[in-house]
Amino acid sequence: MIIERCGRTFINKQRMKPLLWEGLQAAMNRLPEYHESIPALQTKQATVQAGFGGEQELDKIFERYPFSMEYRVFQDLSLFTSTPFQLDTLFITPWYAIVFEVKNMSGELLVTENPPQLIRTLESGQVSRFNSPITQLENNCALFTDWLSRRGVSIPVYGVIVLAYPRQHIDVFDTNIPILFPQAVPTFIRKLPTGVPLLEEADFEHLLTNLQKSHRQFIPPPICTTFSIPSEHIQTGVMCPNCHRLGMKKYTGGWRCLSCGKTSRYAHKQAIREWFLLFGGAMRNQDCRHFLHVERQQTAHRLLTSMELEKKGSYRNRTYSMRFDME
Repeated sequence: MIIERCGRTFINKQRMKPLLWEGLQAAMNRLPEYHESIPALQTKQATVQAGFGGEQELDKIFERYPFSMEYRVFQDLSLFTSTPFQLDTLFITPWYAIVFEVKNMSGELLVTENPPQLIRTLESGQVSRFNSPITQLENNCALFTDWLSRRGVSIPVYGVIVLAYPRQHIDVFDTNIPILFPQAVPTFIRKLPTGVPLLEEADFEHLLTNLQKSHRQFIPPPICTTFSIPSEHIQTGVMCPNCHRLGMKKYTGGWRCLSCGKTSRYAHKQAIREWFLLFGGAMRNQDCRHFLHVERQQTAHRLLTSMELEKKGSYRNRTYSMRFDME
């Protein structure tokens, strides 16, 4: 998505809620209330939500503060060079690029150099260890520099760690990587040198187009695979958009909820989307019938072909795949 301010474009790609969050929610909605996997799903979803919320705090800064130079912002950008890599936020100009790594974690945080890791201590005394955000940022900066180099672009790439909220506390070894709160980001940017542009206007526009086209949305592994959930534990059926109960009944005009009586024409689309997030792979006609509680092959065929799914094989052996990365 392209966002404009006063007739000027400044955000070329806007952040979307992670597919992983959606898949985790689908699993929790379709598992029995006291299923053994629920606590792990809830913990992971809370982590994903916290990360997404922290990234939005930086997004608000770019929405509020304009800059006089030519620039663009790419949020949640996934690229590929020698390996896939994902940038929380990329701020790019004809003079330089800044890769922002956003962290939103509770507790006392300690970043160590050897070994490189982040150690979190909660008030309860629980200690957890994670990959070092400094190492992660340095790797991403190197990968993005390589991505630019392969396209004949040579500009400085700076790396910045952003702590989403001022209440966060972190102890870090002596490093040249700036660690900032969101409100300090505009001042940091304005202090960077902007003399003669390193990229001509046409080259900069070409780079922006290349970035936009090169993005590939991160597709998480199927939830049931990641959390070792047997497929038979997932409750099937179409969920009512009104009362959120499973088991809507197909009728000629769409779907009717047997619990609240509300109807929906397209409730099956969310159910099919959830099937792909939960199980992955390709859906067959019989998979669709089983998951949506539809009896007739012709009905399932119409539902599947009405969606923008990739089709493979002949009618009898046809399979369908969802291209989340094309959304």
